[in-house]
Amino acid sequence: MAEIVLGIGSSHGPTMNSAPEKWAALGEKDQLDTRFDFASLPRRPGIEQEVTIERFRERYDAVQRDVAELWGVIQEARPDVVVVLSNPHGGVTNDVMQPTFGIHLNDPAPMTSAPSRSPGQSERPAGAREAGAAAAATARPQRETRQFPTDGDLARHLMNGLIEEGIDVAANFQTTPGAGLDSAYSLLYERFDTEATIPYVPVLLSRYMPNQATPRRCYEFGQALRRVVERWASSKRVAIMASGGLSHQILDEELDREVIDALVEGNTDVLASLDRVRLNRSPGTPEILNWVATAAALEPTTMTLLDYVPCYRSLAGTGQGVTFGYWK
Repeated sequence: MAEIVLGIGSSHGPTMNSAPEKWAALGEKDQLDTRFDFASLPRRPGIEQEVTIERFRERYDAVQRDVAELWGVIQEARPDVVVVLSNPHGGVTNDVMQPTFGIHLNDPAPMTSAPSRSPGQSERPAGAREAGAAAAATARPQRETRQFPTDGDLARHLMNGLIEEGIDVAANFQTTPGAGLDSAYSLLYERFDTEATIPYVPVLLSRYMPNQATPRRCYEFGQALRRVVERWASSKRVAIMASGGLSHQILDEELDREVIDALVEGNTDVLASLDRVRLNRSPGTPEILNWVATAAALEPTTMTLLDYVPCYRSLAGTGQGVTFGYWK
């Protein structure tokens, strides 16, 4: 039978991919979001020291080291397939039905929209730390549609097995290349397995209200996922990956550290009872639910924290709690 050999947690998004010389512009863009009154937010003590170009570069460099270290952990575990738990971006629009839970069943593999760059290349060119002006002029990479390897047999097994477990899972099929999958799912190949040697199965957990599962339901989903994978009649080694989070676009260090402590300690009660109001204080923060489900799939193993890097990018306290961890 199949064996879950690894759990992985990694943030995704522009904070870890954009040159630090562009972080201030990202912060300005954050504050254009009309859903929030940023002026009313209490200013974090010492925030002025967090939004300097020197601190941006320090945080960026730490994130790149973390990416390399986590890729080493993945290589050491030698998974044959990775189940990626994440969410498409863009919300629930009038013309799109987005399920609470879903699995991409495409055979052949669905096409994912990802930045066009050479394997292992970040947006910041070599030497940018010493040549900030040149890095600031670097053009943002264009996006392209790429096809990554998948495991259709595991995808169908998960669909059938999760329904048998009492989890109502939508079947997602991609008819337009690039539709439904974005950088949330290409993260595995964009920053880690850049040669796309490991097949994946994209699994959707909605981060959007009103069709957002509770933290407890996400934990139950992860437990069911583990049971189903372990029933798969295959000798393959399986990894579970949480793509996204932690808090963003409003950075909530207190919440992030509460979640990280619970992941490291294996505190199910905390993970299953996270405050939904606080989770939804900012549109990206519910991606924490991907980590909750992954923790459940790996129990009783607890997470080893590689790093937590609070990456502020504006005086309003916007940014991302960039986090890396693993279960093995």
